[in-house]
Amino acid sequence: MPRTILAIAQEAAERDATAPAPSALFGTNTKVAKILRTAAHDVLRDYLRRSRWVGLSEFHSTWTFALKPSTYAYRLPPDFLRVIPQTEQRNGWPMGLVGPATPQAWSWWLYGGVAQVAPHGWRIKNNVIWIDPTPTVEELVTIEYISRYPVVSGIQDGDLDLTSEPIQIVEPAVSRDGWLYLTNDDLVVQNQSGVFRFDAEGVGFDVGVWAQTASEYLKRLDPQASSQPVPQVRRDAFTTDNDYPAFEDDHLLSLGMTWHLQRALGLPYAERAAEYEAELEVKIAEDAGGARGFRLGGSGREWDCYPLEDGATANGRIWSVT
Repeated sequence: MPRTILAIAQEAAERDATAPAPSALFGTNTKVAKILRTAAHDVLRDYLRRSRWVGLSEFHSTWTFALKPSTYAYRLPPDFLRVIPQTEQRNGWPMGLVGPATPQAWSWWLYGGVAQVAPHGWRIKNNVIWIDPTPTVEELVTIEYISRYPVVSGIQDGDLDLTSEPIQIVEPAVSRDGWLYLTNDDLVVQNQSGVFRFDAEGVGFDVGVWAQTASEYLKRLDPQASSQPVPQVRRDAFTTDNDYPAFEDDHLLSLGMTWHLQRALGLPYAERAAEYEAELEVKIAEDAGGARGFRLGGSGREWDCYPLEDGATANGRIWSVT
């Protein structure tokens, strides 16, 4: 469990006896507190920009939305930075050509792609994802992406829209697991035996995953928990003393804040800056990298999908997952 930003800032200030440890970062405008607030933002932004294109494993998130007939543009998650390649899934199948299409993508499609489903290409511009060809049916799409929100914290008043089903996070905050944008009218899955909606009767996806009340939904984070769990959300910046960085190893953030503070105070900082650079290179090189696609729906076993009960097949309902 990472430390709070206040605890990290106190360590950063005390390293090399640079400055007195602040008693608070927010709600005060002392010189050290102001410098450390800016330093935290700068260090995390530096980390986001310099990590590898499939890195940032602690910032991996899942984006789920539903395609609509005759609708070709869909808004990106508030925290979207970039897609993790080859994670686009549409009703359990690879979405199709990775757009903008390249000769390699065409070759993959022609000689190694899925032939059982029509491909959809995508292209991101103007803060939306454009689907080509324009969808003609409602289908669930899941994409792994890298979040640009480096801060996590517990749910606060105003973060959850408890009147929606499934429960939606009020922007600009997003769930730590990713961005879910579905309404009661969105199809959850569509396959040969028919369709299921959130309001479908009987045992189906809505009953198996989405709770009927806000309290039941939250308990699904840990069904065995004796106390009510408090989910976390991602934020674009630190706003309170008890916020956390999104990654477990906060030593890198502490080092970066120290040399920023030393530079702002006119003290020698080259040694700590060099140590920070070395730690950052190690962190990036050892990052977990990309993500493997997760398929839920009508895929067959040839895609390494394993069936679960209560989904849709000719003999009943079955859900397939990898």
